[in-house]
Amino acid sequence: MANFKKIKTADGSFTLYHPYFGESYHSVSAGAIEESLKKFLLPSNLFWKAKRQDEIYLLEVGFGLGYNLTVTAVKLKEVNPNLKIHYFGLEYRIVPLIGELELPPPYGEFYKKLGENILRRKKTSFEVEHVSVNILLGDARERVKELRNLNFDAIYHDAFSPKRNAELWTLEFLSLLKGIMKEDAFWVSYSTALPVRRALWELGFKIFNTKPVGRKSPGTAATLKGTPASDNVYPLSEKEVKKILTSPKAVPYRDPCLCLSREKILENYLKEVRG
Repeated sequence: MANFKKIKTADGSFTLYHPYFGESYHSVSAGAIEESLKKFLLPSNLFWKAKRQDEIYLLEVGFGLGYNLTVTAVKLKEVNPNLKIHYFGLEYRIVPLIGELELPPPYGEFYKKLGENILRRKKTSFEVEHVSVNILLGDARERVKELRNLNFDAIYHDAFSPKRNAELWTLEFLSLLKGIMKEDAFWVSYSTALPVRRALWELGFKIFNTKPVGRKSPGTAATLKGTPASDNVYPLSEKEVKKILTSPKAVPYRDPCLCLSREKILENYLKEVRG
């Protein structure tokens, strides 16, 4: 684990730099907790739902260090003490440092329990307070098929960036996610990559911006029939819509067999763009 570099972020919380993907798990300039709250939880409509229902189903593409789950669990319990969260996380493999990193109050206690279950008890399905945690390890393209009978209230898409982790941003993978979302559910991500937004558009999603966090560019929220309940979510400009529809680079990443390597996906994408 010496290759994972520990980095302090702007809000005082720590993240890790992943040597294989060449990226950190969280925004260093925004802060790891700040990013979880403002880039994922606020745009997801889960605050609004937690006030109106006692059960929430949440899927995350890229469990990572478990920060998004922790922030969501703690904050939503403040809104509804009776809330039950059913969390499912897709992750290739667990990072052994989960739980050894510390989060400040009010997140530290939940995060410590999360780490104890994953590392010391070697569990991938367990209960932590008001949350049932289910982490599906391995290729997300295969594991997500096991969730076909569920309907999620929100999806956090927090995989590494499309250019580094292209297999989790293809039209075909996003189509699988669409199939397990409630009609009013929100898909939220930090990414504004044109291939991703074009894929969402072709799949029939309404696409929105989310307020920038730690950088100038926004994130993306998408829904089939939902209505944003947070001012962190706002419509695309005419210029942005035109770019999605007309830019030569706005071609979805494709993986028809859900089995291609990221290198092959990117190679095929470049061929398509260059004509």
